[in-house]
Amino acid sequence: MAVQVSYPGVYIDEFAPGPPIQGVGTSTAGFIGVAAIGNLDEPTKLTSFDQFKHSFGAQPVPGFYLWYAVRGFFENGGQTCYIVRASNGDYDRADINDRAGNPVLRVRARQPGLHAPAIQVTIANANVIPAATTSLFQPAGTLSAAPAGRQLTLGAGEGARFRGGDYITIAAVGERVLLNNVAGDVLRLASDLTGGPYAAGDAVRLADAAVGTRTIRIHPAAALPAGVLVPGTILTITQGAVTDSQIVESVQGEPLGGGVTTYRVTFREGLDIALSLNPANPATVHSEEFNASVSQGGPATLYQNLSIDPAHPRYVGTVINNAGGLLTVEAIEPPPPDKAPTNIPNAGATALAGGADEDLTTIGNNDFIDALNTLREIDDVNFIAIPDRITDPVQQALIGHCEEMQDRFAILDGLTPVPDQPLFGANSVEAQRRALDSTRGYGALYYPWLRVTPAVSGPPILVPPSGHVGGIFARSDTSRGVHKAPANEIVRGALGVERGMSDIDQGQLNLQGINIIRIFQAGGRPVLWGARTTATDTNWQYVNIRRLFLFLEESIADGIRYAVFEPNNLSLWQKLKRSITDFLIREWRDGALFGAKSSDAFYVRIDEVLNPFSEQALGRLNIEIGVRPTYPAEFIIVRIGIFQGGSEVTEA
Repeated sequence: MAVQVSYPGVYIDEFAPGPPIQGVGTSTAGFIGVAAIGNLDEPTKLTSFDQFKHSFGAQPVPGFYLWYAVRGFFENGGQTCYIVRASNGDYDRADINDRAGNPVLRVRARQPGLHAPAIQVTIANANVIPAATTSLFQPAGTLSAAPAGRQLTLGAGEGARFRGGDYITIAAVGERVLLNNVAGDVLRLASDLTGGPYAAGDAVRLADAAVGTRTIRIHPAAALPAGVLVPGTILTITQGAVTDSQIVESVQGEPLGGGVTTYRVTFREGLDIALSLNPANPATVHSEEFNASVSQGGPATLYQNLSIDPAHPRYVGTVINNAGGLLTVEAIEPPPPDKAPTNIPNAGATALAGGADEDLTTIGNNDFIDALNTLREIDDVNFIAIPDRITDPVQQALIGHCEEMQDRFAILDGLTPVPDQPLFGANSVEAQRRALDSTRGYGALYYPWLRVTPAVSGPPILVPPSGHVGGIFARSDTSRGVHKAPANEIVRGALGVERGMSDIDQGQLNLQGINIIRIFQAGGRPVLWGARTTATDTNWQYVNIRRLFLFLEESIADGIRYAVFEPNNLSLWQKLKRSITDFLIREWRDGALFGAKSSDAFYVRIDEVLNPFSEQALGRLNIEIGVRPTYPAEFIIVRIGIFQGGSEVTEA
């Protein structure tokens, strides 16, 4: 912005550079599998194995491995993951209509399956603040003397009925004037009176509330208990043949003395009707709540004094969902257009239906793929594993999901062990690998299965390695960075592997992109000894290279989003180039990029060749970034010769 100058001298003009680019997270896992309990097809974020056991079951489901995968993830350094319970079951559910007949709430059984007898929800109207004992506050007084400038003096004790902020009127003239404050029985006005003349004995009362008025005062017969009149409360005012309902935004109690308390209520929106505040025209006030009774053939659970407004402390979704009862509640999105109180659930009974019992003997590929698709809405997932379904369709769907999302990586488990399973040829891990190509390396295959302690007593059992591998990903990212290959790492929590592997066998599998978990010494611990993707393009054959680029791409995309809709000029180009360059320099210094100088490690190009006027006219800004990643030292070759007295002897 140009500095406005007038006198000769030095002027300071501060400027703000583009915000620094922050690296996104890289170590949040997504796991999909079968669990004993928990929500179906709904991602749940967890930060400990204890949370998993509480939400999805203290014991694994026999024949399935999600439980062990999550345990292995946290044992190996994982800190955050999303769990999706795959199932072929379904929930009983129903929609509840509001008073206008439009769906407003969706109720769902907490556990899947077909419930018999059916779960039933019964809605009944409730009024915590009853009209019989609550009215619009319509105070009045009498002038004890003619007005003196901006001061009005009322009869003894009458001033206590008014408060600063009230609009008042005198006699029947209808002049509205704002009270600045009240001192005893003296009312101090915010402006001069323009009507009159006024004299002692003239009546003083609150001015009528016009359409659009947002603040009123109400007068219950007794002080209201805490939590009764709160933001989110729906109040209905009735005066003669007219009514209006509004949602409370704020409340202020105003004790008047003698045990009497009134409440100054501000609504979110203004009144739709005009209200007379003449005491001769009384008006009643009541609140609009509802009760919900939930039963399944036995005694009902009653949830009282609920609100449809999320700002209310007794919002129906909060109260029922936190109670841990038979069902859960969510608001229909988008909500119906009905105004309060017609958006309150209509009184009546509704039975839940449509559920299906889970049958794990018939659970299929599509059940896992449906669960996988729920992770599309979760932006911070960095890698995904499906340990309970090792089939080509599911693993191919997982790779396709990661390729499409372009911000996550697939950890694939090797084949389920069977007796005399070959390493090569038909029905082998080699054959499995051939079906899992990913052009740009969005997945990696790990083999063999691990031996771990069972959830209950007994000999070690075999489990897929993906959960443990995910924990190693997270551990390596935290300790070294995403640019370090997650390999040559001890597999914590593993007692052994399903089968040993020779160097020759691993060599053949490694070249095909199969990562082997090995034990190098008898009695030693399993070590993850591979870092290859299933890429067909050798530029993306290493896990750390693929994941480094995912990290760089998402970090830069998030970090320069501030520039969208900014003027597409040289100033913006320079600002973006500085931001991206600073970010890449940090990555180079951390060892993610290779080069003696930063210019050897990367370049950032934003110029008129990339952005001619024709591109600018289309609203486009093109940025070209080239980076030189640090590749893993997968093969270390040591050349040794015989050295004798200054001469080197080698065989011809």
